[in-house]
Amino acid sequence: MSELALSTLLVSIQSVKKQIEYFEGLLQSETVRDKAEIQELLLTYDQAAENLKQAYISKRPAGSNYPEYEELV
Repeated sequence: MSELALSTLLVSIQSVKKQIEYFEGLLQSETVRDKAEIQELLLTYDQAAENLKQAYISKRPAGSNYPEYEELV
């Protein structure tokens, strides 16, 4: 497996966060048809977010120009 660039991780973290927000919004919708499916997708994205977090934190060097993880989310 190839190494992911820190910039790729950064963009991925932000994208996954937006998708999580979208699914959380769907769960609040009164017109949602299959909450169980949305919850399953949300769990998958939550797990991906945690994996990306760990990768970003371990790859980001101290004193880097890249933001701290907490600033991304």
